[in-house]
Amino acid sequence: MIKVSAPVNQNLVLEIESFLFESAPSPWSIVLNRKSKVLFLEGIFKNKQDYQEKIQHLHESLSKSLDQIKIEKLDESWKEAYKNHFKTWSYKGINFIPEWERVKNANDIGDSCVYIDPGMAFGTGNHETTRLCIELLTDLYYQQAIPKNSFLDVGCGSGILSIFAQVLGFRFIAGIDNDECAIANSKINASINFKSPKINFSKKNISSIDSNLYNCVVANIQSDVLMTYCNKFTRVLQKKGNLVLSGILDYEVEVVRQTFQKQLRTDHLNAKIYTRRKKEWCALQIKLL
Repeated sequence: MIKVSAPVNQNLVLEIESFLFESAPSPWSIVLNRKSKVLFLEGIFKNKQDYQEKIQHLHESLSKSLDQIKIEKLDESWKEAYKNHFKTWSYKGINFIPEWERVKNANDIGDSCVYIDPGMAFGTGNHETTRLCIELLTDLYYQQAIPKNSFLDVGCGSGILSIFAQVLGFRFIAGIDNDECAIANSKINASINFKSPKINFSKKNISSIDSNLYNCVVANIQSDVLMTYCNKFTRVLQKKGNLVLSGILDYEVEVVRQTFQKQLRTDHLNAKIYTRRKKEWCALQIKLL
């Protein structure tokens, strides 16, 4: 396997984000170096021909070619390297545990433990964006006597938030992602947590979200995608429902908030918006009244 990376000029960020959105699923992703605050475009490829074709396609789609492209050959052990960074953690008595550390006791299944093997998908709960979602969902729904009929997880990744929704007691749960590998991994993780999972995972784009109304909608994805489809998110939420948005950097949160406020006014919906922060990441909770 080969890793290709290149620093991204701020002037190209919107172009690259549009390219990634239009070509999804894509081997490319934008990564922020937290120390240097430099954005990088990174991709993992099978061989030289594969990455050369993808780089050519990328450059043909952009107004300016990327500079300082770095090529690295990866040892096969990189596939398992994520296990070194995923440690058990807890919030208000609920434990999030790597599958390879689970206690071999069937009585633990679906109790106050969530077992996850993210594989190549995003979502261990250790990243601030996912943890913000989990903490908000816990505070809103854990052991609370409020409606938990339906839940939508947009960009489900490893399936961790959908699985947690079943732990919280939601009756109907839908998880969607545009990556087939993420859907397959989500289904595996659901099966190792529940004898009878209630979750419907499916490969879908955000544009195809159905017209069902949900008590809770969660989207842990890029800010630009959140804003592009803000009308989809607000219109599938039931009265008194909660919309949880994450994947928002602190310098982006105000424009995201304003975008959703404008959409809510357009839809003639009354809502309160709350912000929660963790390091440089933010999540918004939008509560319909």
